[in-house]
Amino acid sequence: MTNKEKVFNLVKELSQNINVKEKKGITAQEVARKLNLRRNVASHLLNELHKEGKLIKINTRPVYFVDREIYEKRAKEFKDTTKDVSTSLKSSSEDPFVKLVGYNGSLKEQVKLCKSAASYPPNGLPILLTGSTGVGKSYIAQLIYEYAKYIGVIDENAPYVIFNCAEYANNPELLSANLFGYVKGAFTGADRDKPGLLEEADGGYLFLDEVHRLPPEGQEKLFLFMDKGIFRRLGETNNWRTAKVRFVFATTEDPEKTFTKTFLRRIPLVVHIPSFDERPLHERLQLIYNFYRNEARNLGMDILISKQVLNVLLKTKVSGNIGKLINVIKYSCAQAYSHIIKSKTNILRIHLYDLPKEMQTDLDIVKSNFHFNGMLISHNKKDEGLSWEKDDNREIYSALNKMFELFKEYQNNGIASEEFKKNVLVYLNELTDTIIFKNDSSYIDSIVFNAIKNVVENVLNIMQNMYGIKYYGNSVLVLSHFINYLLSDVTYEKYSESIESALEILKNIFPKEFIIANKMADLIEVNLDIKLNKIAVAYFTLYVRSLNKTESANLINSIIIAHGYSTASSIASVANRLLGQFVFEAFDMPIEMSTQEVMARVQEYLKNIDTSRGVIILVDMGSLEEIYKSLTDIVEGDIAIINNITTQLALDVGNRILQNQPLEQIVTEAIQRNSITYKFIKTERKKISILTTCITGIGTAVKIRDLLYECLKGEKIEIIAYDFNRLRGNGIGDEIFKAYNVKLIIGTADPGIKDVPYLSLEDLITGNGEVLLKRVLEGVVDNEVIEKVNQAIVKHFSLQNVLQYLTFLNPAKIIDQVEKAISDLEIYLGFKFPNSLKISLYIHVSCMIERLIMKDPINCYENIEEFEKCHRHFIEGVKSSCSVIEETYKVDIPLSEIGFIYDIIRSKVKDVAI
Repeated sequence: MTNKEKVFNLVKELSQNINVKEKKGITAQEVARKLNLRRNVASHLLNELHKEGKLIKINTRPVYFVDREIYEKRAKEFKDTTKDVSTSLKSSSEDPFVKLVGYNGSLKEQVKLCKSAASYPPNGLPILLTGSTGVGKSYIAQLIYEYAKYIGVIDENAPYVIFNCAEYANNPELLSANLFGYVKGAFTGADRDKPGLLEEADGGYLFLDEVHRLPPEGQEKLFLFMDKGIFRRLGETNNWRTAKVRFVFATTEDPEKTFTKTFLRRIPLVVHIPSFDERPLHERLQLIYNFYRNEARNLGMDILISKQVLNVLLKTKVSGNIGKLINVIKYSCAQAYSHIIKSKTNILRIHLYDLPKEMQTDLDIVKSNFHFNGMLISHNKKDEGLSWEKDDNREIYSALNKMFELFKEYQNNGIASEEFKKNVLVYLNELTDTIIFKNDSSYIDSIVFNAIKNVVENVLNIMQNMYGIKYYGNSVLVLSHFINYLLSDVTYEKYSESIESALEILKNIFPKEFIIANKMADLIEVNLDIKLNKIAVAYFTLYVRSLNKTESANLINSIIIAHGYSTASSIASVANRLLGQFVFEAFDMPIEMSTQEVMARVQEYLKNIDTSRGVIILVDMGSLEEIYKSLTDIVEGDIAIINNITTQLALDVGNRILQNQPLEQIVTEAIQRNSITYKFIKTERKKISILTTCITGIGTAVKIRDLLYECLKGEKIEIIAYDFNRLRGNGIGDEIFKAYNVKLIIGTADPGIKDVPYLSLEDLITGNGEVLLKRVLEGVVDNEVIEKVNQAIVKHFSLQNVLQYLTFLNPAKIIDQVEKAISDLEIYLGFKFPNSLKISLYIHVSCMIERLIMKDPINCYENIEEFEKCHRHFIEGVKSSCSVIEETYKVDIPLSEIGFIYDIIRSKVKDVAI
C-alpha cells in the first residue's frame, strides 16, 4: 500500500467519529505522527488527495482535512462551524500560478519546474530564474513562495525575504554580514550581535535577486549552507548555526559565465523566462489588459484605449519588458488624466499622444493596418473579455473521445469506409456545437477573438481562391471559436497518440482536404504567431470536407504543370474557384527549373493520393509532354497528358471530371471542343502603358501592378506586369514595345531598356521618383491628376504597406527580422548598404520568406554551380545573417535564392568586392 493510500484510509477512519464542535477535521501533523511520516510529506499527500476530490480542505489555522463522503453527509454541521471551506471544484482558483499570464501557455514548462522546486521533498530544490530585466522574475519568485504555502510544504506564516545582491556588490564583507549576520566586534561599527537573512528566512524562502553580483567567496559560503544547512555569523569561529531555508535566485546574466561551477552545481533547476516580445500574441494582449484594468480600478474610471495605442504597445519592443510596460501604461494614464482633471467625464481615453515621445516616432507601426480594434475596460464590472479559462470541459472531451473511438474502430476494420465517412462528420458537428456552446459569448467582441476571426477570414478567402472551396457565412465564426478554444485548453496533449493515427487515416481517406487543412494551419500559425496542436489539422480536414461532400476521392485526379512562376497556379486557382471544388493541383515551373525537379514534386504529390481511376496532366509545352515516363510506376490507373493548357481547357476538363466521364472520353472530347481560334485587329495608335517587373519573376510584378493600379485607376494608362528576363534579353525589340507606347518601367531591378526610363520600387517608396513620375505623366494627364496620383502613391507605397500587399506575412514582425539580417550582412561584407539597396532587400527577402513558407522557392539560378564555386564567402554570409529567419519560420534558404540576393546587391553596388 502506498503512503498516499495509507493517508487516505487514515483520514477516512478518523473522519467517521469526529466531533465537529470540538474539532473541524484532521491535521497534517496528526497524520504525520500516526503514520510516522515527515510533516511536509503528509501535507503534500493530503493536498494531492484534496485536488483529486477525495478530501475536503478547510482553510483555517491549522488547515483541516475531512473525507469528502462524510463531509457531504454532515455538510450542515461543518458549515455551521467554519465559513472558509474549499471543495475540489474550487481548487484550480487556489493555485497561485493561475494568476500568471501564460501559466498554461508559453510559461507552461517554466511553471511545471517552479512547482517541482517547491514540492520536492523534503525541503524543495533551489531554483535559478534567468531572463532580461523586467520579464517578471521577482513576481514568479513570489508565486513559488505562495505555491509552497498552498500545497502545505511550508507554514502559512512562513517568512519570505527578498535581498538584492547588487546593493552590496562593491562591499563583499557587508554583503556577507547581511546574509549570514554578524557578532559584536566583527568589524568597525558592529556594536551588537545581528542575525542575518538566513535566520530571518528560517522555515520559509530567501529570494536573492541579481545573484550574479554575489562574489565568489560569497557563493562559496552559500553553497556550504545549501549542502549542510550550517553557517556562521561574521566574526564567529566556534559556533555553527542551522536554519531551513528554501532558495530562489534570479539573474539577467548567463549563469555559465557568471557563477562558479561549484555554486551552479548546487542549483538543479535553471528556468529561463522569455521577454515580452517573445510571448504569444494573446498573452501580450492579456498583460496589457491586466495592467490597464489595475489602473482603471485605482482611478475608479473606465478606460478606453485607442486602436493606435494598443497596437503600438503590441508591436514596439519595450526595452524593460513587462516592468517597463507597466510604467508606460501608468504614464499614459497619468497623461490622459491630466487632460480631463477638471471635466466630469467618467471615461479615461488613452490616445497615441499620451504615450512617451519615443514610442510615437515609429510611423510604420502607427500607420499599419492591424487586426485589432480599441479596448474598453470597466473599473467596477467583472470583465472577462480576455479570459481563456474554462471550468468544465467534460462534454468536449466526451465528443472528442467518441470521435477518436470511431477512428480506432475504423483502423481495426470494425466499420466500413462509407459509414465511417458519414459518422465522422456527425461527430464533427457534435464537437463544433459543444465548443461553441461552452465558449463564453462575452469574449466575442474582444480583441483576441477579433484577431483570430480576421485571420481565419483571410485564410478562408485564400483557400477559396486557390481551391474553389466555398465557405458558409458562419464558417469564420465556427473556426474562430475552435482556434480560441484550442489555445485555451492545454489538455489536448493527452490525445497525442490518437491524433497521429487519426491524421494518417484522414490523409488516406480525404487526401485533398488534408492538403488544404495543412496549408490553413501553416497560414494561421504564421499570422497569429502561435503554434497549433495537431488536432487542428484533423479538425480543418473534416471541416473542409463538410463544406463540400462531393465524393472527390472517387474522381479522376488532375494536375496542371506550366512554365513560369505562377502560370499553373493562376489557371488552377481560376478553374477550382469556378468549379466550386478542389479539382486541380498546380505545379509552377520557372524557366530555369529542370523537368526532373518539377517531376520530383509531382511524384511526391501523387504518392499521397488515390490514383486508381487515373490521372490527367495538363501541360503547356515542350519537354513536359514526355513526363509520363517517370509516373508509370506511381500511378495505378491510366495517364493522360494534354498540352497547350488554357483556362478554358482546364474548365472543360474539370467539368467532365465532376460529371464522372471516363478518362479517355474526357481527353478526346476536350481536345475536339477546344481548338485555337483568333482575331486580328490592327490599331493605328499604341496605347500608353507602364510596365512593372521583378528580377524574381512575374508573381511579384503582378502584385506591384495591382498596387500601382490603385493609384492610377480611372486614367487612360494601362499597367502591365512583364517578365524581367524577357525584357533584359530582348531589349527594345521585345513585342511589348511594338504593341504599346511604354512610358515607364517600374520594378526591383533595371532591365536596361534604351530610351525607356526606369523607376526603382525603392525610389517610389522613398519619394525620390516623384520628379521622374511627373515628367512621364506630363502630356498624358493634366497637372491636377498628377498631384492626385502623387498623393495616392505616398499613401499606398509606404514600405509597410508594400510588404503587406506583396506578402501575407505580418509586416511589423517581418521588418524587424529582415532588418537584423540585412544589418548582420552589412557587418559580414564590411561595407554600409545604401538606403535604396536596403529597401530592395527588405522587399526581396520578405517575398522570399513567403515563398519558403509556402514551400514554393525559386529553385533555378543561371550558372548555379559556378556561383557556388566563386562566391562561397558571400553564401556563408547570407546563411549566417539569415539564420534567425530560418529558425523562426523553420525554412532553409536554397542556393538559388541566395544567388538572387547577390544579383540585387551587385546591381546597386558595383565598385565593392562582395
